[in-house]
Amino acid sequence: MPAKSLKVDSLELDLENPRITLAADQRDAMQKILNEQKVRLVNLAESIAAKGLNPMDRFLVIRSERQGKFVVVEGNRRLLAMKLLKNPSLISDLEMPDTFKKRLQKGALSFDVKNVEPIDCFEVDDRVMGNDWIHQRHIGADEGRGIVDWSTIASRRFKGRDPALQALDFVLEHADLTVDQKDLVAGKFPLTTLDRLLSTPSVRTTIGFDIDKGKLLTKLPAQEAIKPLKRIVLDLAEKTVNVTKLKSKEQQNEYVSKFKAADRPDFSKKKDAATAIEVMTEKDFAASHAPASKRLRVGRPSPRTTLVPRSYKLKVTVPKIAGIYEELRSLQLAKHNHAISVLFRVFLEMSVDEYLVTVAKSPLTFTNPKGGHISEKKLAAKVKEAVDDLVKKGAGVAKDFLGVTKGTSDPNHPFSIDTLHAYIHNRHFSPTDSQLATAWDNAQFFFEKIWP
Repeated sequence: MPAKSLKVDSLELDLENPRITLAADQRDAMQKILNEQKVRLVNLAESIAAKGLNPMDRFLVIRSERQGKFVVVEGNRRLLAMKLLKNPSLISDLEMPDTFKKRLQKGALSFDVKNVEPIDCFEVDDRVMGNDWIHQRHIGADEGRGIVDWSTIASRRFKGRDPALQALDFVLEHADLTVDQKDLVAGKFPLTTLDRLLSTPSVRTTIGFDIDKGKLLTKLPAQEAIKPLKRIVLDLAEKTVNVTKLKSKEQQNEYVSKFKAADRPDFSKKKDAATAIEVMTEKDFAASHAPASKRLRVGRPSPRTTLVPRSYKLKVTVPKIAGIYEELRSLQLAKHNHAISVLFRVFLEMSVDEYLVTVAKSPLTFTNPKGGHISEKKLAAKVKEAVDDLVKKGAGVAKDFLGVTKGTSDPNHPFSIDTLHAYIHNRHFSPTDSQLATAWDNAQFFFEKIWP
């Protein structure tokens, strides 16, 4: 269990962080931590930008499945704050109030990563080995600047995702709750009362669930399974019912038997095999609406490992550009992010140049009015020119291309031309996996139109 000195970019957020529901990938974990912490995360980031990390604290890490990376099992709030300060383009990519963005971007201007790196870490062999130390830490708060205590729900997630917590997370993830409803659940939610209900076999039978080896299972399709669970969670959160009204099995059975039709599952849609609700995804909900012959059972989505999603294919017709594109489809983000960032920048410019010359019939140079000499157009100007021509030709409307046009003027945008330049020319500026993937996603529609 050695002490380690690591850099921000070698640390990953914990997708099983007890503060949040299970996250699909690093960006999803960032958004969920931000949603859960709100202004406390901003306060922490400002504190780190001004004073650095608390010298009394260090991060607890385990080895990631990705070579050279470590998963932070203790210190996820601090890690996210530093990632946002170090790479402010991430701030524009995440959903948050404008006031939060302004405060974080201001903090990023004064943040020097050399003041926190190398980061003091301690490696443990596995999660179990670190649990005692983690549990001892979580007392005290100070409006998010200090160590924020866990809620009842977070504490239960730490101890293990029991059936009641699986049901609650299922509703939080997939029930389309309003912001106010989510805030109610995030408060003092009576998780023990939900556990009491789901522990009663007759209640589970009425709403279409079973428990096996600690997993909440159902033979219902996702859209039907969520109906009664959403009703129960909202009734408990809104105090429509409470533990006093649900003490006895008779009271519990009477409560679920009086659900309205909209809150009752359609048992005629039951399947032969049961599925654990914690592995259900949005695809399961989409499949609920599809014809029976086309429904597929799917598990948790595989993490993104390459810049270009494996299922995505462009028809690049110029051999050299096609070769670069194929490398972008095959190089691993975890191992080759520097090479990918350079190739991405080259692929962008070569694609735009090819379009301007062969389709738009526009020169790549211009005559400088000051000296009369011929100069190469800047990349941002060429991107804008290509977009204008695509819009003129009916390939889309202006807002369809915001993913790239905002990057020509906003240095904090995920697809910032300045950022792409910095990957190549600034020896102190390094890309992250999520930042590169987000930049590609913002530009994908643009590339589709260039290479139809």
